[in-house]
Amino acid sequence: MRALPRLLLSLSMTLSALGLPLLGTTPAHALDNGLARTPPMGWNSWDTFGCNADKQIVKDTADFMVASGMRDAGYQYLTIDDCWMSRSRDAGGNLVPDPHKYPDGLTALAAYVHSKGLKFGVYESPTYHTCQGFPGSLNHEQQDARTFASWGVDFLKYDNCLASDPSQRVGDERLPLQTRDGWMRDALAAAGRPIVFSLSLQPAAQGEKPWVWGKGVANMWRIDGDRDASFAGLTRLIHADLDKSRYAGPGAWNDIDMLETGNYASASQNPNQRLTYDQEKSELSAAAVLAAPLISGADLRTAATAGSSGFPISQQDLSVYLNKDVIGVDQDSLGQQGSAVTTTNGLDVLRRPLAGGDVAVALFNETSAPATISTTATAVGLPASNAGYTLNDLWTHGSSVSAHGAISANVPPGGTVLYRVKVNHSSH
Repeated sequence: MRALPRLLLSLSMTLSALGLPLLGTTPAHALDNGLARTPPMGWNSWDTFGCNADKQIVKDTADFMVASGMRDAGYQYLTIDDCWMSRSRDAGGNLVPDPHKYPDGLTALAAYVHSKGLKFGVYESPTYHTCQGFPGSLNHEQQDARTFASWGVDFLKYDNCLASDPSQRVGDERLPLQTRDGWMRDALAAAGRPIVFSLSLQPAAQGEKPWVWGKGVANMWRIDGDRDASFAGLTRLIHADLDKSRYAGPGAWNDIDMLETGNYASASQNPNQRLTYDQEKSELSAAAVLAAPLISGADLRTAATAGSSGFPISQQDLSVYLNKDVIGVDQDSLGQQGSAVTTTNGLDVLRRPLAGGDVAVALFNETSAPATISTTATAVGLPASNAGYTLNDLWTHGSSVSAHGAISANVPPGGTVLYRVKVNHSSH
């Protein structure tokens, strides 16, 4: 154990006993690594494959993302989650890729992903063991960061599976998460390769609030525990994020967990986990308004490579992922996360200011019946205009003019009408 962490642990425990704030709770300046100026987009292996991801699955996914147009739409990071490594480090203390899943190592796999114009990510944890019991990075931060850089890693998902009761943690695991994550932040900065830093944890269970301090440590951070593939799981995360817009901005994003559009793996066990088409459109719409990372958890392979036991996404699912108008809202250069205008009886109006003065307006129906949802240009923050407003529907790609600023639509159950609203100007 490092001498400094041991000293920090002792002092933190003393402060806590005195009822004083723990070390590392002062808000930090934004992490300035120049990365993730818009929310990262890509794919993660966990939701579909769990511990079973391997070299061929990653290569097939990369191939599909190119052939399907996902790469060109902005989805670029392919991340392998927990279980990619061997159960023990080597004699030099280095992480070792599982030789059965990744027989050529991760350098070769990263090179393949890069050859497709994509970027490669891995998973680790600021603990002694990952969630699935593999070697964690705690007290190996510098060594692991150098290893990741040497392999060609572009994205690090950093998890945090620990006992909810701090007294059950051991050693440096008892230090504040902000401190432990900060060690990896510093190690990545010194490793000599640009690596997006993504925090994944269960803050509700562990009393953590990474959105408060995350901007000084990482490029993105989870705001709550894991979501499932159900509509209820989606709405829970949306509402958890609506009051956190002030914490996000270019290079630093609130993360509402992976997108479940096209995720048939969960549905095969529980049909209620499957999102309907309208709910899928709501998922991407809400993520875009909330400036959330767009990381798919679906099986992104063709039917041929997925085989009879696979669950490849449909063309309809793919059309949701590829909606460039909605992606354009998510990737807007202003980088201002949206927030709620009203949330009443499951009928929500969300808004996000965009570069150039437009406002994205989502009319979101959480209920099981069709409903008319209405708001006004003034309510969503637009200035008065004698010439009215143009409403561009980002799903139907139609447009209409609202002369007096009314914004309204009949929205199907679980659905969202997403407008990009523009102020019209008089010609004289």
